[in-house]
Amino acid sequence: MERDAFISYSHQADVPLAEALQKGLHGILRTPWLRRPGLRVFRDATSLGASHDLGTAITTALADSRYFVYLASPEAARSKWVRKEIAYWRRNHGLDHFLIALSAGRIVWDEAAADFDRTKTDALPEELSGAFTAEPLWVDLRSFRECSESDRSMAPGTEFRDKIATLAAPLHGLGKDELDSADLRMQRKAVRVLRRFVAALSVISLIAVGAGVFAWQQRGEALARARTSASQALAARALEAAQSDPRKAAQFALYADAVQRTGESAQALARAVAANDKVGRHLQAGFEQVADYHGVGNIAPTKVAVSRGGNLMAYYSALGPQGSLSESESRIDLYDITAGRSLPPLQDVAWPQLNGGELALSADGRLLAVETTYNRLEIWDVTQHKRLRSLTASAGRDLPQALKGLRAFAFSGDGQRVAAGFHVPGEPDSYHLAVWDTATGRALYEAEASSDRIDLAFDKDDRLHLLDSKARTLSTFARDSAAFSDPREIPGLPNRDAVLSDDASKAYVLADPGGGKAEVWDLGKGERMAVDQTGLDLVAFPAAADGSVYAAHGKELALYDSALRRQRVLGSFSWPVVSVSVSGDGRWVAGGSQDGAVSLFSSTSVQGGAPVPNEQGVKASELTYEKRFAFRTTDGGTSLWAVTGSGVKSAGRIPVPLTRTLNFEDTDTVVVSSDGARAVTAQQQKLSLWDPIGGKELRPALTADEHLVPLSFLPDDLHVVVAAGDGLRVIDTRSWTVRQTIPGETGLRATYTRAAVSGDRTTVALRGGDRRLEVWRWSDDERLTLVRKASVANTTSLGIALSSRGEKAATVNGDNRITVVDVASGRTATSTGVEPSGQRSVAFSQDAALVVQPVRSGQSDLLQFWDATTGDARGTWAMEGPSEGTTTPDGPAQELFAAADGSVLAFAPDGTLVRRGLGLASWRSILCALVPDPLPDNEYDRYLKGLDIAAPCSPHKE
Repeated sequence: MERDAFISYSHQADVPLAEALQKGLHGILRTPWLRRPGLRVFRDATSLGASHDLGTAITTALADSRYFVYLASPEAARSKWVRKEIAYWRRNHGLDHFLIALSAGRIVWDEAAADFDRTKTDALPEELSGAFTAEPLWVDLRSFRECSESDRSMAPGTEFRDKIATLAAPLHGLGKDELDSADLRMQRKAVRVLRRFVAALSVISLIAVGAGVFAWQQRGEALARARTSASQALAARALEAAQSDPRKAAQFALYADAVQRTGESAQALARAVAANDKVGRHLQAGFEQVADYHGVGNIAPTKVAVSRGGNLMAYYSALGPQGSLSESESRIDLYDITAGRSLPPLQDVAWPQLNGGELALSADGRLLAVETTYNRLEIWDVTQHKRLRSLTASAGRDLPQALKGLRAFAFSGDGQRVAAGFHVPGEPDSYHLAVWDTATGRALYEAEASSDRIDLAFDKDDRLHLLDSKARTLSTFARDSAAFSDPREIPGLPNRDAVLSDDASKAYVLADPGGGKAEVWDLGKGERMAVDQTGLDLVAFPAAADGSVYAAHGKELALYDSALRRQRVLGSFSWPVVSVSVSGDGRWVAGGSQDGAVSLFSSTSVQGGAPVPNEQGVKASELTYEKRFAFRTTDGGTSLWAVTGSGVKSAGRIPVPLTRTLNFEDTDTVVVSSDGARAVTAQQQKLSLWDPIGGKELRPALTADEHLVPLSFLPDDLHVVVAAGDGLRVIDTRSWTVRQTIPGETGLRATYTRAAVSGDRTTVALRGGDRRLEVWRWSDDERLTLVRKASVANTTSLGIALSSRGEKAATVNGDNRITVVDVASGRTATSTGVEPSGQRSVAFSQDAALVVQPVRSGQSDLLQFWDATTGDARGTWAMEGPSEGTTTPDGPAQELFAAADGSVLAFAPDGTLVRRGLGLASWRSILCALVPDPLPDNEYDRYLKGLDIAAPCSPHKE
């Protein structure tokens, strides 16, 4: 055997603890100068060399190890890598040399079953079910998972060393007491030997060693300062670029976070996510300059097209990160919007090198029509990457004037017909219009048009509409006809170029350089709907009933209402927008800029939150006090639901009605166990225990001498924590016995409004009236144990919150400041600003790095982020308006609440339940999905030269 132990752990959650465990095992009984090496411990982050075959390397390490140390946690139990490692060890080594160190979750041994209790154990994978005939050795390291490095000290007498010694003893073949004695003797002997060596050193040696240590420390400090400075510079650059180039803002923010986690990098991440709020994907970076002009006044082209069904996007550009493409490199790139991935491009598409050719997809994205050189049209089968047909407009050769390409262009949704308006060589004043059958290439219609001031559009029924703004007429070409209908006159329509909407019901009439303003017309009514006050450059009309318009104005792409009032900006570019396309329902919008940048935007808002399933239409008013359950009484019974980050799920029904009143102290309520097998209802002074699945009462009710409010089941799903008039009580539902009383302020409302339970139900926080905050944690002896008592600002508490795993607590104080308490260390931080309009209820982000508070600024509702470590402000997000959850007339409307899994939820203005992506890890994930490519070399050298920083979005093992 080459190694003494193999450590298996979750790379998602336990890297610091695994590193400390490896060092601890290696260090016991190790004295190099006495030629006694330490244990040889394998941990893949440090012991595994570069290998393209990870599975083979780990298998070799497992085969060469004497002991297997499993760092147990729920994350590790779910990891496919950890489960494979355990399965291999059990199959090839057995479990005689299998040790367990618990970092999170629970391990409960059932003596009667001679196995782990799987209903309570969540830190062991299924591969260990039935593996042991007696309870194996395991050590509880949960208190060291989130602590500082100093708390994991291996100094004699420390708790962490004692835990490591328990694990190290069998590896050395010693009892724990023998190991401690041997280690102490070795350390004493080592000290004596070391003293002799030290006494023999010369003054010069001491000076040299001191100088070397000092130089090393100085180098480390300089490197740390360099990383911090680089992170702050990148964060500042991200904040600066957020308004003009959200894609760059995302890249700079990701690198700022990767270089060094600072308050500035957190703020940059928040701002970058907000700046990319409506972005579906940044598909191509801009060239960041416009060179390569083609002809007089013409720029290198960029074109985008989105299918009407919104499932596919096509685009091309003569500019890209490497500059101008040659004609032999011309291609059309494809992006599957539904799957969120790029597809292989269409190669050798000879689109014009002047202003680019027209580009359009069929409704389902299967067929593509593209204008190529010499006024030709090509029809492509996108799924097969095959050119189906080439159609010729005009004479099939170059025209004498550069801008005489196709001016009017339309492709039917079913892909069966394509129409275009074009000039004819030798007839400078002649303009023709043709309609082709794409399957045969036959011209269904071709005639001279009255002028080149026309536009074409196929509606959802694939009827072709022709708008002639010079003649002020609208004509229709039905699917089964061979000619256009008689033109219908539209009196008053300006005699200027116009753009038809997708359904041909409206038209955007372009502005006249001589002074006439752009206008929107309702063609059905023959009325002007709006006058453009801003001067839009490019317009895309989806077939939306509300008349919304997507348009570019300079470098911005925005949504406008039917009156051309700007509703919101979807995104910005570094250079002016030159191409816009929108899906039929307006959900997806694509834009291309003058320097070759291409982005896809979505109507879904990151700041607005992602809707989660809520088929029963649960409302904010139906939530219980802790907001993790909801109930609704109908037909003499009450339906129960669990409100989670993945949606609202049925929790059963009980055959009794629960009553709500305006005074929550008189309102009936309910809590449900995590396994869904028990529900406790509170009806005034009566507590009842139910099986919510079967709808049966499990035991006679408890009648108390006062009104009680159950807050939550505790981790064993047998005890509940209940708010009473004198504090909190822990009640055993098997006997209705009060197992524990935690004194609090007098009054039921004072108790339940100043108490909180963590998402994992292990931790309870209670705000007292003497400037104290108490944190209690569930222990193995079925009691809550006081783990932290902290002083907080101001004697009045307006709200309280716990992070998902109970590592941090926050209170909103009487002066509207937020105080955050780190439970492990006792450190407190108070928010640097005051938000008088802020909600009393706050929530932690899922990673507990931020405290989030809804606030009101003027007429706008915002989310204010506070640093959970320092209390500094970390930016704001915009919310979209009031919701049913309004709690104060002057405060912000949307109230946040945390689900049991740590997800932050809220009810949107329309009543939809949404999950907000809050937290540094969530923001990194969002931005990496938008901009996964690394920082360009010139930007990397500018900010990170001399620092070895990996690309923040590179894939890694979970």
